[in-house]
Amino acid sequence: MKTPTRRRFIEIMPFAGLALLAACSPKVEPQSAPMATTPAPNPAPTPAPAPSKTAINLPMVEKGDAQAVVFGYVDDATQADKVKFKNHVSGSACSNCALYQGKAGDVAGGCPLFAGKNVAAKGWCTSWAKKA
Repeated sequence: MKTPTRRRFIEIMPFAGLALLAACSPKVEPQSAPMATTPAPNPAPTPAPAPSKTAINLPMVEKGDAQAVVFGYVDDATQADKVKFKNHVSGSACSNCALYQGKAGDVAGGCPLFAGKNVAAKGWCTSWAKKA
């Protein structure tokens, strides 16, 4: 028997790699010719959507809450101090903020900044970000 050499090793490595790759790849079953199918039955009608999470009686964020003070929260965006908060954009409100978790038309909704509390849809804070 011949002693293995570096040259022989280099010659067989590509084949060994292919064999390893083939052994580890997922098996794909060949597809047969399509059979005549019958149309799928109509799906059952979807139930009415569940009431919004804002329907749960969570307390509202108060202007005096420590978190509200930090974020400059007001429950009416028109009352935001535009001199103090230079990032206030005309027309911005919680309802059109990316963080607002309420649905369109809700009076209040959740916000991850104020966990366990609802914010007014007409409210505003310094973390307002335009909803995409």
